[in-house]
Amino acid sequence: MDYQYHVPEALTLIAGIFLVAGTVFLIIPILDMLNRRGWKSMMLIMIPVWPINASYLGPLTLYLYFKYGRPTRSEESHHQHPDSAAKPTHDPSLDTSRDHYDMEMGAGPHVGHHMGPIHVMDNKTDIHDSSNKDNMHDTHKMHAHSPDRPTWATVMIGVFHCGSGCVLGDLVGEWLVYGTGASINGSGLWVSLLVDYAFALLFGIFFQYFSIAPMSGDYGPNSLARAIKADFLSLTAFEVGLFGWMVAFQVGIWDYQVMTNTWLYWWMMQIGMVIGSMTAFPVNWWLITRKIKEPCA
Repeated sequence: MDYQYHVPEALTLIAGIFLVAGTVFLIIPILDMLNRRGWKSMMLIMIPVWPINASYLGPLTLYLYFKYGRPTRSEESHHQHPDSAAKPTHDPSLDTSRDHYDMEMGAGPHVGHHMGPIHVMDNKTDIHDSSNKDNMHDTHKMHAHSPDRPTWATVMIGVFHCGSGCVLGDLVGEWLVYGTGASINGSGLWVSLLVDYAFALLFGIFFQYFSIAPMSGDYGPNSLARAIKADFLSLTAFEVGLFGWMVAFQVGIWDYQVMTNTWLYWWMMQIGMVIGSMTAFPVNWWLITRKIKEPCA
């Protein structure tokens, strides 16, 4: 096994172009979310999901981000949802509750409007209730996906969740195996597959849990179990495509000679991520249409 293999300069140049392009695609949604203060109007777990997937599925990820995932500006959100205190009468129950209170006090309807202390107390309650309802509306809007979004886009965004876990898992796993020099039968490839999968599953469940829990309002073991069930199938399908390509290029093309610390290696991994997305897509379609996996915001 020749560990002194030198990657041809042409391949290094091509690999560098694709990796730099992936980095540019990754930066674009980050800058846009920072500019629009995305953390105020979008599901928090989607903040890392968009740039991570843009690093290997750049044009498609950016299309879906700007079409369906882009956060609203904070001033736009404020303009669309004015301060609830300014319009407490929007809640139809307000007049009913006020009249009911006045009747109990022995007064006719609307007498409460002339009773200073009672009117102030009632307004405070009204404002608080209205504010709570607006907050619930904003939270629901933040976590719900657009009703006019096509199924393929919803499924693809679901793939992005497991894709994020796989990317992070592979980054950690690959460098860990490379740094420790761990190997099976003299090759680090087989150790990498095991370690990558373990870390990918860990990260994937994390991403899936923080997609399910905010939408369901359940942060307990039930949401964790649902995350494990959904992500195990989704992520495994993703890794089938990725790992199949890893074996193909390492064993079939370069005979174990391409090292982790080369541009060529990570370009091959970038291609593997694209293939993994393709193998994960039909599984995510099945999971989402069968309501086993939550559609992501």
